[in-house]
Amino acid sequence: MPKSFIFVRHAKSSWAHPELEDKMRPLNARGKRDGPFMAQYCRKVGIVPDKLLSSPAKRAYRTAKYFRTEFDLEISKESDLYFGHESDWMYLINDLEESVQLPAFFSHNPTITYFSNKLGNADLENVPTCGVVHFTSKALKWSQVGEHNTQMTNFYFPKLVRQL
Repeated sequence: MPKSFIFVRHAKSSWAHPELEDKMRPLNARGKRDGPFMAQYCRKVGIVPDKLLSSPAKRAYRTAKYFRTEFDLEISKESDLYFGHESDWMYLINDLEESVQLPAFFSHNPTITYFSNKLGNADLENVPTCGVVHFTSKALKWSQVGEHNTQMTNFYFPKLVRQL
């Protein structure tokens, strides 16, 4: 069966406390509104993840928690999703257990935009906060997923889908 997965950029974070370490920045009010909205929207369009992998940064992990609530899943913290290199992300994808059907990776810009373009043969200018990039690969095993067999299927973000 072909492989499908999503990248989710963390929801809008707060800069109210500039003294906080980057990893500790929380979500702002808009982020707290967009996180559950996008989790519900994913369910509405048939994107139902069965594995959640998140950057350990507070804003990404909190975004993943909205998906955990919507889909009743545990979250795996992956330090490589916090400003790791694209090759680190590829390793996470290629190392997934074959029982996983649709994983969701929660992370940050600029890597999420760059890697979405590279892996999905896309031309996204920017993945906005709480944006969801959906990919489909012709690969039959996670270890075979790569640029040569993967395409961006859809791209959703709060401002866009609220207008639909």
